[in-house]
Amino acid sequence: MHGDLRRTQIITKLIDSEHAISANQFAKTFNVSRQIIVGDIALLRAQGHDIIATGKGYLINRIDENMKIYTLAMQHSHHDTQKELEIFIKHHAHVLDVTVEHPIYGSLTGQLDIRTHEDITLFMNQKPELLASLTNGIHLHRIAISKEHYPNLMIDLKKHAFLYESN
Repeated sequence: MHGDLRRTQIITKLIDSEHAISANQFAKTFNVSRQIIVGDIALLRAQGHDIIATGKGYLINRIDENMKIYTLAMQHSHHDTQKELEIFIKHHAHVLDVTVEHPIYGSLTGQLDIRTHEDITLFMNQKPELLASLTNGIHLHRIAISKEHYPNLMIDLKKHAFLYESN
């Protein structure tokens, strides 16, 4: 299969899918190496396709037009990670990513794409080494949430003392 046709089919599959598709899945489908797929994704991004890579694979970045993206400064222990994520999901937020500011490397960002309780379970079962462990639990989350749900989310996060407040 020619590369242009394969890339067209990759973008079609990503648009049609509600779930992430791994490079390995694409490689099997198109009978090419995983590295060829990684290159295809890079070319598709260069063409302007908004493709994000998550721990589960590739997704088209689509945010509901009724949602707004907010960046929240957070701080909590590793032990409270699941509770923090559950609060986001309870208030219908989509957790896009996490970023920490490292003194040497600058901004380090990890894609999360957490939308459901199942996503939380999958994430926590990986027993992740959290980026926030590099910064005493301080981190940023970009979330997508409707304006109507945002105020109650903020109340809940404050109640649990998850929002970072400098001294």
